[in-house]
Amino acid sequence: MTLGTALSTARNSLKTSSGQMSVVSQNIGSARDTNYTHRTTHVLSGANGMVSSKLIRDDNPELLGNYLLKSSQSAAAAAINDGATQLSNIYGTNDFENSPSRLLDDFKKALQFYANNPSQRTAGDAAIDKAKDLANSLNAGSKAIDKLRTDTDSEIKDSVDHINDLLKQFQQVEKEIVNEKGSGRDGYAYMDQRDAILKELSQEIGITTVTHPDGTMSIYGMDDSTLYDKVPRQVSYSPSAPLVAGKAGNPVLVDGVPLSHDAFNSPNGSGKLGGLLKVRDDIAPQYQKQLDEIANALTDIFKGPPALFEGGDETNVTGTAGRISVNPEFDSNTVDGGPEKLGKDLQKLVDNLDKPRNFANDTGLDNTQSIASYTKQSLSWMEGVRKSATSDNEYKSTMFSRAGEALSNETGVNTDDEMALMLQLEQTYSATARIITTVGKMLDDLMSAVR
Repeated sequence: MTLGTALSTARNSLKTSSGQMSVVSQNIGSARDTNYTHRTTHVLSGANGMVSSKLIRDDNPELLGNYLLKSSQSAAAAAINDGATQLSNIYGTNDFENSPSRLLDDFKKALQFYANNPSQRTAGDAAIDKAKDLANSLNAGSKAIDKLRTDTDSEIKDSVDHINDLLKQFQQVEKEIVNEKGSGRDGYAYMDQRDAILKELSQEIGITTVTHPDGTMSIYGMDDSTLYDKVPRQVSYSPSAPLVAGKAGNPVLVDGVPLSHDAFNSPNGSGKLGGLLKVRDDIAPQYQKQLDEIANALTDIFKGPPALFEGGDETNVTGTAGRISVNPEFDSNTVDGGPEKLGKDLQKLVDNLDKPRNFANDTGLDNTQSIASYTKQSLSWMEGVRKSATSDNEYKSTMFSRAGEALSNETGVNTDDEMALMLQLEQTYSATARIITTVGKMLDDLMSAVR
């Protein structure tokens, strides 16, 4: 090897080492950026000892896809858990003392005491007061469910708006990636931005992606609807509020097609949007149906005449829990009013509370049982939903965390490794610099000898 060749090789190596150190410095500087993907410089050997380098972005599409899956599943579970917790808290505070189950039991005891002491008007008044507490409890429960569904409806609108905004951002980043590649640059910084948008989008709605040969992507929703393909598709939603018992919420539309509720069980999850839809359209309405069935049963058992409970409708049970009230005729504070209007066969009324009767088939509860057992089963059902939602949320949150760790371990920056590599590169750089200095001195000595 001639001195000129040696000098050229050393200078080329110095340039390569300098480039590698620049990349390592960039990795270390971006170590805390969770959306940054590690870069590696691959050194390639050429003819005559020449070396060159190629920058590689250490992405992992499989792990990213798993991250997006776990992200959407975790977000859906969190939304469902939040909704179920709010529903449970309607009656769950203070050891369920204001629940229909507890208040029906109190009413039954007061009515039994009155049946045993029919001449004591105060005992009758106490029974009527307990009936009022029960009706008020059902009113409050129905109102709370209406509010939850209405608030959830507003969150659905916010989620849809966020999805549309993210899809627009995605389009802009895609354009930059195409421009960078067209100009001969790598576009890695924009690819990091694209991954960040996908991660945020997966929190709102379950997604899958397909990468095309030109580096661009298509995004598909949880029911295989197309969310992005060259351009963002329009996700639209018209608020349904206010939502009351029996009123269905409006669907979310993707290109004018309703988002399928079958997608709740989709393998790629459903995101926050899917969780909110499930709370608004499935869990809350079913609980409201149970309260309506309880209220309807009360109006039927005490139908009189005169009826103790008002607000019932034999042709339309929906909304009875919100309408039910105690007939003023049974109030001793009204003219000619009083508990005596319950009649003389008070024991039969008490017994009817434990007598099996038919309930609707679509409430999630046994359709043949007494109203006393039905109220208890309703409370147990809601607590079961809450516990299941909490457990599912904890599990899917853990799986999401592990997916994030796996992705970070594979594509993130390990500062210890980078610092060790930097030390090696600095040593290589110093050694190469010494070679250049030595070769330079040898050339100077040779030129002096020639002179």
